[in-house]
Amino acid sequence: MVVTIFKDTFSTITSLETLIIAHKHALKGKRLNYYATDFNYNLIGRLIMLQVELRNNIYQPYPYRRKIITDPKLRLIEAPAYRDRIVHHAIHYYLCPFYERFFIRDSYACRPGRGIHGAAARVQHFLRIGGPNLYVCQLDISKYYASINHDKLLELLQTKINDQQITNLLKIIIDSTDSGTEHDSLFKSDSYYFTKGRRGIPIGNLTSQLFANIYLHQVDMYAKQTLKIRYYIRYMDDILIFHENKEQLRIWQEAMTKFLYEELYLTINPHKVRVYPTTQGVPYVGYVIYPHYLRMRSSSVRRFKKRYRGQLRAMLAGQLEPEAIAKSFASWEAHASHANSKHLVKKYKLWQYDCLFKMNYYHQPHQLMLSLPTVLLLPKMSLRPRQLSLFEDL
Repeated sequence: MVVTIFKDTFSTITSLETLIIAHKHALKGKRLNYYATDFNYNLIGRLIMLQVELRNNIYQPYPYRRKIITDPKLRLIEAPAYRDRIVHHAIHYYLCPFYERFFIRDSYACRPGRGIHGAAARVQHFLRIGGPNLYVCQLDISKYYASINHDKLLELLQTKINDQQITNLLKIIIDSTDSGTEHDSLFKSDSYYFTKGRRGIPIGNLTSQLFANIYLHQVDMYAKQTLKIRYYIRYMDDILIFHENKEQLRIWQEAMTKFLYEELYLTINPHKVRVYPTTQGVPYVGYVIYPHYLRMRSSSVRRFKKRYRGQLRAMLAGQLEPEAIAKSFASWEAHASHANSKHLVKKYKLWQYDCLFKMNYYHQPHQLMLSLPTVLLLPKMSLRPRQLSLFEDL
């Protein structure tokens, strides 16, 4: 059934009021960005020009700015121009609430109120009600964002949207980039990855997050309505299925692998398919999950430790302010606090305090009392020569 979002949606999305709201959302965390500042200098004039382009069907995205990140793994990020970011926010502002009514409860990532911690809590719920004899099957889609087929995505969007102007705008955004040849070696030459046309959407786009959930909503419905899987959860392209019978999990795994390939042109990574007892703990969304507690994944802790040591070195060298490290650490501490990691957090917090003491003791001893109010409130947690020796080689 084709469902119209609501009357005059395109004119609402491209209205000046909506573009101003989208600009405010796009500006968050970007106020010191050169491109955002430049756009903000003549805001109304540029928004009117953008509106004219959209309504006259002459809008074309600017080239993406590309960068490679290595944490947590090697990824190519394509960042849109600031004006295009405003268009993405305007579309997302209306499409996201519309599609939320169709998504199932157990799909997480890039959804309001359905983040990492919600997914971990849901897995814990499954483990508690499933009992100690539960098995889990873990599925991972190979290069998911790079494999999303443009024609198939547009087809799925048109099943819910019959406004041609919106469809045309979405097509322009979808076709503004593709995955290129970067991952070609991972797929067979005759696979649907190559033979079904252009594929790949940029990880850096806000609209890509929504498109990715819309695309895999099909496998959610297949799992719940056709296969009748009771304990199922998906965090973007990471899928978990739970059942007491290991053979049943194998059957479901084969069925879902076939559905993903034949209907959505996606390939399951065979090296990341696992079926194992949940008593081992379920590694998912940065935690190892047990029925009644969480543990931080060792790989996540190693990445944080490496980054944190680098920040402390920079602080001792005077290249980074202590306040910046404190904010970064507080963010990680909030994430770690959901797991049973009280002693781990305390250990790394001591590193920060002892580095502060070392920096002030050697470089600014006369300002020590003013610089370390937090340390003075915690005399048993710092100011220890033994701890200072840990940072001689930072």
